[in-house]
Amino acid sequence: MTAHPLLYLYCLLPGDTPADVGGVTGMEDQPVRLEAVAGFRAAVSDVGADFGEASLNERIRDLDWLSPRAVRHHEVVDTLYGQTKHLLPLSFGAIFRTASSLEQRLQEQRTQLQAALADLRGKEEWNVKLSRDDAVFLPALRQHSPELHGLEEAASAESPGRAFMLRKKQQTVEGREAQRVAGEVREAVFRGLAASAVKARRDPVVAPSQPSAVRLELRAACLVEETGAAGLNHAVRRLSIEYAPLGFELELTGPWPPFTFAGTVGEALA
Repeated sequence: MTAHPLLYLYCLLPGDTPADVGGVTGMEDQPVRLEAVAGFRAAVSDVGADFGEASLNERIRDLDWLSPRAVRHHEVVDTLYGQTKHLLPLSFGAIFRTASSLEQRLQEQRTQLQAALADLRGKEEWNVKLSRDDAVFLPALRQHSPELHGLEEAASAESPGRAFMLRKKQQTVEGREAQRVAGEVREAVFRGLAASAVKARRDPVVAPSQPSAVRLELRAACLVEETGAAGLNHAVRRLSIEYAPLGFELELTGPWPPFTFAGTVGEALA
């Protein structure tokens, strides 16, 4: 730890929110504390030179360095979220040189931050993954698509040479039909989730480096009222039943602090 430590900011709570961070450990195994700043309670801890701007820009590309610290960031916010759901979680890397610079930034952003806190009050985030099992999907697709079904029947009745050409055409059509049907399912699932949420956002889906029989089709975050979680659960069960015959499966996890829906504020502070 340097002689003049930096301040790492995890989340903000309204100034009158009761919370206890006794025994909560933050970055670099330093204790987390709640500071009264600009009308908020700011959950902060001291960090050293690794979190300085030049060093952080370099280290943030090192997953071995970043991963455990990102986990710790979420653990601190999760601990406070377990005490009060009225908080504003900030993105990883909101760092300030001094308490004065923190107060200045919060004062500058005060109206925006108060509005964000008010918008998230009484709400929680749930995450949904939609995956596709090709061992189920592709056979079902051949029955689902009239064109593919017709090619399958035609190939089985033709000579070997002609059947080979039809099989090649079938592969091309199958790829096109797979993209079409999967896209339709993704859209229908997202619409169904969004209808049960206050807000819903898609997360980017990274293509796997190696082919996989089970592929991730959709990642979505849903912001719901605390009293509305049952409705989202019902929607996920209904969509799961509807698309299971095509090899699709939905996984719902939560509730989580609403990181996805406070991201722009976190970026403004970082």
